[in-house]
Formats: sequence, structure tokens, C-alpha cells
Amino acid sequence: MGVNEQVPKEIQLYCWKLIDKKRSEPETELDYLQIFEFNPDNQRQAIEVIHRQEEPFFIDHHIYTIKEKIADFQIKKLWAIDDGSHQTMLLPEDY
Repeated sequence: MGVNEQVPKEIQLYCWKLIDKKRSEPETELDYLQIFEFNPDNQRQAIEVIHRQEEPFFIDHHIYTIKEKIADFQIKKLWAIDDGSHQTMLLPEDY
């Protein structure tokens, strides 16, 4: 099972928006690999989203408020790869 089966569209779109936001920052150079890590915070009904890359290194922390239908979201890590002509989201275990 891949991203489309395990990651709600809402979360996928949120991650793409974070990439677009980072791309629009003039001082930021995006690596071909963007890494997203998810830590559920059930008390706040939110997911902490850690967006990072290795080269050049950056790490950003975001809080995403959970809608009821995705409260059981279990994915811990997601990758977004941009090879220049295609952008792909995949789970590390699918690599």
C-alpha cells in the first residue's frame, strides 16, 4: 500500500503547500528530497509535522489540526522527491 492508500489527501496537500511555501523563500534552496515526519498530539487533536531536508539543512515544525476522519492517521514519515521533471510522494518503505 502506498501514499494514496495510507495518507489522506488533506495531509498530502498540506505537505505540498509546505514545500511550495519553502520554495517561495528567496534564501532557501530546496533539495530533491523533502522529509516529513508526523507526531500525533491527541490531547490537542493535532499532528506535529516536521518538514526537513538534508542539503542544505533546514528543519521546520508545524502543527496541523486533525479533522475527525483522519484521527487514526498512523504514518510516521513521508518523502517528497523532485527529480526536476516529476514530483513524487512516497513512504520510505516503498523506496
